[in-house]
Amino acid sequence: MARHRAGQQDPLVARAGALFRALTGGGFAGLAQTYDEADTPKLAGQRAGGGLVGIEGMSEGTRDQLYLALRLAYLEDYAGRAEPAPFIGDDLFSTFDEARTGYGLDALAEIGASVQPILFTHHRHVAEIARDRLGDAVDVLEL
Repeated sequence: MARHRAGQQDPLVARAGALFRALTGGGFAGLAQTYDEADTPKLAGQRAGGGLVGIEGMSEGTRDQLYLALRLAYLEDYAGRAEPAPFIGDDLFSTFDEARTGYGLDALAEIGASVQPILFTHHRHVAEIARDRLGDAVDVLEL
């Protein structure tokens, strides 16, 4: 049963896992689907060094990275089937440190081929990190 389940991973979960790996800077290798005693499916982070971490065992920042990965994967999937909608984020990185913010900006740039990411922030350091990491690939407008 476990072997069958492992081979049936949803492509959306697989893409979210790849984005989660990028958002965590490789701290997690991806996502896995686990099952509880009632055989209810649950998501877990797959550590790069092995082992699974349930959502409840993740820090707030890591959970936010996971939720962002899921949202971005869904938007990419949707954009492949319908008119792409822009992704507008408002202070997405409020629970992220500078390294996580950089990974988040990289992930937003990565989905830019299929979805237009727009990020609002009142933190000047987020704009500076974006300019440093993405160079001419980012447009920063200051109001």
